Amino acid sequence: MWKRHPILLVLVTMALFFCTLCSQKDSAKFDILIINGKVIDGTGNPWFYGDIGIKGNTIIEIGNLKGRNAIKTIDAQELVVSPGFIDMHTHCDRGLGSPESAANLNYVTQGVTTVVTGNCGSGTFRISETKAKWENQGIGTNAVLLVGHGTIRSAAMGMDPRNPTPEELEKMKSILHQAMKEGAWGMSTGLEYVPGRYADTEELVEITKVINEFGGIYSTHKRTEQALVREAVKEVIQIATEADVRANISHLKICGKTHWGLMKDVVKLINDARAEGIYVVADMYPYDKASSGPLTNYIGIPENMEPLAEIKKKSREQNLSDAERKKLKAQFDDELIKALTDPSTREQIREATVVGSPNHPSPVATWGWDSFTIVSAKKNTHLIGKILYDLASEQNRDAFDIVADLFIEERDNIHLSDGAMSEDEMKLAMRNDWLMFSSDGSAIAYNPEKPVHPRNYGSFPRVLRKYVREEGVLTLEESVRKMTSLPASLLQIRDRGLLIKGYKADLVIFDPATVQDNATHLDSHQFSTGIEFVIINGKISIENGRYNDSLNGKVLLLTENK
Repeated sequence: MWKRHPILLVLVTMALFFCTLCSQKDSAKFDILIINGKVIDGTGNPWFYGDIGIKGNTIIEIGNLKGRNAIKTIDAQELVVSPGFIDMHTHCDRGLGSPESAANLNYVTQGVTTVVTGNCGSGTFRISETKAKWENQGIGTNAVLLVGHGTIRSAAMGMDPRNPTPEELEKMKSILHQAMKEGAWGMSTGLEYVPGRYADTEELVEITKVINEFGGIYSTHKRTEQALVREAVKEVIQIATEADVRANISHLKICGKTHWGLMKDVVKLINDARAEGIYVVADMYPYDKASSGPLTNYIGIPENMEPLAEIKKKSREQNLSDAERKKLKAQFDDELIKALTDPSTREQIREATVVGSPNHPSPVATWGWDSFTIVSAKKNTHLIGKILYDLASEQNRDAFDIVADLFIEERDNIHLSDGAMSEDEMKLAMRNDWLMFSSDGSAIAYNPEKPVHPRNYGSFPRVLRKYVREEGVLTLEESVRKMTSLPASLLQIRDRGLLIKGYKADLVIFDPATVQDNATHLDSHQFSTGIEFVIINGKISIENGRYNDSLNGKVLLLTENK
């Protein structure tokens, strides 16, 4: 046929040739092209000017890509382009399963593209089930799941304050083994909490050996962050050594003014262990105060004290309306004032506040009055910033009596923070190359009526503003490394945490001159600014500083990390 129709042959050949060219042109077209940005690749190396081409969920080219075609082009002139931030310590599992907070917007607006959750011993061991639920619903960031030691211990033996039997120990190991098979990245512990506080070092080593089989990590809220912190760090090092695993010390800090000065010893312990080849690192949230809340969070109520105990119990019911909660709160405050005014009931409340119970020590028993700072007040504004320990010394009064009288005067218009830390000690730790940044926050729904710690909204931009731009504690490149490749290397994620050809397209584009944490203890539900673009799995979530309602995250599994 072709011999009889040579012109047709030429036409068909030309058509095939142009189709091939078009196909090649289409295959070279980027979905997203980022141009003119200062690239900070996550290694800690100096920035460089470069363009980044993304196709699908992958970075496919980095270099001079001017003039190349793309469906979407982002001009990042005067902006920094970096890997998406990885938050090594969150409790986002509390909110990612809820439609109201599944977008994880308080993290996306910080430039966080992956959260590690299930920390402090509380993570689920139902990994496959959780992944299916979250991804069917949609989540705003990637999530890495740790299994909580407290969760598997309570499943195997309840909350009993004792050592496990051999059978119970095997059950814990079996639960953890199954969770690791389903894709968990390791185990977390909460050794200041029930039931983690009941586990001895031998139990922890034996269970942690399961993680070794899968190449997972051991992440720990250690025994204490106060006077015996050195012994607590030594235990972490022992577990890492004997179980032969990578270990992370969660939210590294020294709490309580009377214990300030111990950080240098902790830093030396970690550096010495690392010099011996033991893999130990730590994360830190960039705030000198830990969790915060109204006075009633810290005033203990005896379980048999009616009607206070009954009102408190009712207020915990899940199906209450906002109006019902406000009514119960007003009733509780009225009754608490009556009780604090009466000398006999005041003494009972003092005991519950200062001591608690053997199995549930009070915050004051755990932290000490030198850890509590007044962070907001309506009438007594002159007390803001005062540590209760210092205030009691100045007034020559008992700290509980100060708190009780302040509640009588102001009700819950005064907020306290616990875990007072030294800024100098924080900076000492963060200068070490093994220190990562984190938030210790949760995926939360925007609700100004329910104050939260500002770290939920501002941790990563705070580092870039305070410790890089304003105080120069860290270089921009080093701070980015601590937020990206360092946590990725701890987890040994093979395709995130760096800007490299072939890696997943998790990126953040921010203005180093304006990036800003806006949340405060007084006004905590304030989104950070200066984060101009966030790309998660190759899809844009934040564009020109605005969230576009997309849910681009996924649950990452250790078993798929190839």
